[in-house]
Amino acid sequence: MKVSFTSVLAFFLLAMFLSGCAVAPVSPMDSDGDGVADTEDRCPATNSDLGVDRYGCADSDSDGIIDTVDRCPATPLDNAVDQFGCLDSDNDGVKNGEDQCPRTRAGERVMHNGCSARQAVSLESVRFDYGGIEISAEARERLSRVAEVLRLSPQYRIALQGHSDSSGSANFNYRLSRHRANAVMAVLLELGVPSARIEIQAYGAAMPIADNNTEHGRALNRRVALRVIRAGSSK
Repeated sequence: MKVSFTSVLAFFLLAMFLSGCAVAPVSPMDSDGDGVADTEDRCPATNSDLGVDRYGCADSDSDGIIDTVDRCPATPLDNAVDQFGCLDSDNDGVKNGEDQCPRTRAGERVMHNGCSARQAVSLESVRFDYGGIEISAEARERLSRVAEVLRLSPQYRIALQGHSDSSGSANFNYRLSRHRANAVMAVLLELGVPSARIEIQAYGAAMPIADNNTEHGRALNRRVALRVIRAGSSK
């Protein structure tokens, strides 16, 4: 069987064409040029000049929050941030890592620990044994932290509100609650808080926070509550 030169040439050219098609690579689409294919890119509009993670997302300030979520994209390194990449979630001037009240209302003045006078509940009450006025070692440790906050927040004072359970007479409970408040004051004075910044209030058994008919409730009522107040205020 004779094969024409034309047929051989056509076969050869077809083979070359098919071979060229087989080896030509098809590059995946990468719209933002960040090196991550669009099919894998979770942040498809990233600036190509920024380094990205395996998902195509950038974290310009390396705080662990990707730029598309980060509301504070220029946070200094090695700082604790919230879920939006910000140092100070409530904008009260106290960084999140030091803020004991991270949801303070906008515009409220705060102490060094990030708490306002309204948030005095953050200062745990000092508890007492039945009929007692002694301050425990654990309570002294907490009071030392309170004293430090007051030292760094001169615009605030503190009210020590003494309370008792209902076990004794009204007169006895009132005097006992005042003795308890004075005992807490003595510790704060030792820790350097000026007496002018401390106010004593005594309520006896008039303001229970728990049921005086149970042992547990009475234990909770034997307390001195610590309430922060603004300087110059008696409320």
